[in-house]
Amino acid sequence: MDDVSAIVVLDPEVSAPHSEVPASWLSLAADHEVVWIGSDQDAAARWDALVAGLDGGYAVVAGGAEAEAALDLAERTDLAPSAVLLVDPGTEALPPGAPALSAAEEWMRRTAERRGALHDRGTEVRLISASVGGSADRVAAPLPLGHPDVVAAVENALAGAESAEDFDDPEDFADAAGVDPTPEQVDEYRHQVER
Repeated sequence: MDDVSAIVVLDPEVSAPHSEVPASWLSLAADHEVVWIGSDQDAAARWDALVAGLDGGYAVVAGGAEAEAALDLAERTDLAPSAVLLVDPGTEALPPGAPALSAAEEWMRRTAERRGALHDRGTEVRLISASVGGSADRVAAPLPLGHPDVVAAVENALAGAESAEDFDDPEDFADAAGVDPTPEQVDEYRHQVER
């Protein structure tokens, strides 16, 4: 995603003191304008102000409950983001420590039509990180957006790491993403690829 000059982060947590970008994001902030919007801030107003001043493309990173807000904002703006990158979407109702992958997959299924419409406008909506539960997760879902695993996933996505559209076969994508797709997900994948 060479056209991305700014990253808007919609964080389900309250803003850090002084609204600073976490230290783990400094490598991204060196190459991109990073605007961090916590759940205690008016995302729509900050979004509008940012988009009005952009000269280049931008991406959105959203975690947990903010995934819905990310789609809402991307749908209503004239200058659509290049990408909406999601971390543990649909996990707001999960008890602490519960695996988030199934909730994220359900959220992705439920929003397939909206994501397809955004895709048609040039916005790629990707699940870049989901908690799988068990000993593999060091932090309960949703992963904090300052977590090093999230930063690495954002860097990979912006660097053009293979997305679902880059795989010829759903099984290859599933292996790369570390998920076991349902038949419905395979059908949705094929529908997206065959467009």
